[in-house]
Amino acid sequence: CSARPVRFGLSMMEDKENVRPQPQPPPTLTISNSHPDHDDDDDSDDGPILYRNDDDDDNQLASKIARKDSLAIKLALRPDRQELIDRNILQVQSEKERQETKQVIGARLIRRLSMRPTVEELEDRNILKKQTAAEEKKLKEEKKKMLLRKLSFRPTVDELKEKKIIRFNDYIEVTQAHDYDRRADKPWTRLTPKDKAAIRKELNEFKSSEMEVHQESRHLTRFHRP
Repeated sequence: CSARPVRFGLSMMEDKENVRPQPQPPPTLTISNSHPDHDDDDDSDDGPILYRNDDDDDNQLASKIARKDSLAIKLALRPDRQELIDRNILQVQSEKERQETKQVIGARLIRRLSMRPTVEELEDRNILKKQTAAEEKKLKEEKKKMLLRKLSFRPTVDELKEKKIIRFNDYIEVTQAHDYDRRADKPWTRLTPKDKAAIRKELNEFKSSEMEVHQESRHLTRFHRP
């Protein structure tokens, strides 16, 4: 008796023109049930037995483990009940309590709306604009022209002083001045005896002739030595 050969079957597709090649399925191992000691026409032959490739089993097992791991991570990151309540995702109030809360909030909003300022108050406070943007721009241009015209007729400082509208001490005129370091300058140390005598003489003349003193206090006036 002759034994049937072991065949490795690969499902192949026919090569046709202009047809994109399709991916091939994994190879399957086909083993006959016949035994060398039996005849070819034995009735106990039930057909070929197909075996899966071990790599496919490993890939399926790895994907299943990965799915379990990802599911475990998601479950670990799941928020707890209190956090869901704080985020208003999980409702803990009954329908009646929710209705009461809505009524309280509605009454509060109505009270706030009743305290809302009117349109006239908003316009007076310059919050609500009466004019459009184009009208406001036109109004600004008119005010600018009017102010420039008034400034062109404005009198000078000298004219205001002549008319005695402003006094000399009401107007501060800033001029350019040189910056001198006077901290170490002591001119009285450089006076000669002649300069000192002239200064004393001038002071005595001023006290005796120009300085107004009461007659009863004149004897208290002190004069410098010549």
